[in-house]
Amino acid sequence: MTTRAKTNSLRTAEGFSLLELLIAMTITLAVMAAASTLLATSLRIRTRENARSDALAAAQRALHIMSREIGNSGYGLTDNGIVIADSGTNSIRVRANINNNNTLADPDEDVRYIYQAANNAIVRFDSFPAPTGSTVVLARRIDSLTLTYWDVNGVQITDPANYGLTERITIDVRVNLPAGPEQPATVVRLASDIALRNAPITLQRF
Repeated sequence: MTTRAKTNSLRTAEGFSLLELLIAMTITLAVMAAASTLLATSLRIRTRENARSDALAAAQRALHIMSREIGNSGYGLTDNGIVIADSGTNSIRVRANINNNNTLADPDEDVRYIYQAANNAIVRFDSFPAPTGSTVVLARRIDSLTLTYWDVNGVQITDPANYGLTERITIDVRVNLPAGPEQPATVVRLASDIALRNAPITLQRF
């Protein structure tokens, strides 16, 4: 083998130089950093969207339950079923004689919905079973719950003493989602308009 052939053989077996290795490592690290940033961003967005979906689902579930029971208020009674002393703009207590007997001591016949600002939660309290009753958290991450009372003419009732004249109730629930790295803060608002179909004036129309 000649000297020139030996030199070519050694060059072929040398592999990468230190400079080439450093360049390859730098490119690899840059690609990994970009991929890690993209993955972290995707996870943050997914976490925020999951929180948004959970909050909306909980609020919708709470609205559905409240709408059904408030709409049934006054059934089997001579009034609209609203307990004035325990009702206001962020809480309401309603009664209904569902079993059509002589008491209001059965399940779901005397319930109260309360917004707990300290816990950002909507809570349902059922006076059954007596004497302690039962409490269930319907929704969390709720920023506000507003109840608006309306009379038969569509005029808002602002004096709690006149809640007995209520024919319709509007429930307004708001969920404030904080701003994320890629998205601005948003306000999710859900509303339900409920007619008290068992209110005396409403019944007189039929």
